[in-house]
Amino acid sequence: MDKLPLFGLSLLCLSGAGTIQCKQCLFYKDGKCEEAEQTCTLKEDESCMIQTIFFPFSIEGKYEQIQAGCEPNCKSGEDIFEKQVIITSCCKMNFSNDPSFSQVVSE
Repeated sequence: MDKLPLFGLSLLCLSGAGTIQCKQCLFYKDGKCEEAEQTCTLKEDESCMIQTIFFPFSIEGKYEQIQAGCEPNCKSGEDIFEKQVIITSCCKMNFSNDPSFSQVVSE
């Protein structure tokens, strides 16, 4: 009989597991979404993703492009190319991909 409250608490925690919300925007400029910012709810194989693309060698000078959303099979990492650097961060916490945060916790 002592295990019944513990079992109920476990079910409560599991029921909240599928309600993680993330920011969703195809293009941020100066920390603001250029389009109608939305939210998405994570599915089982997804993470909140934020991807920053730096163009450090452009003629116009250094600038960046940021996008965010729910991403399946998301992998955090850094890719360096000839003209751009892409940094991807993935996490499974509410709004962990908000670009207004100074630091994103990656999985």
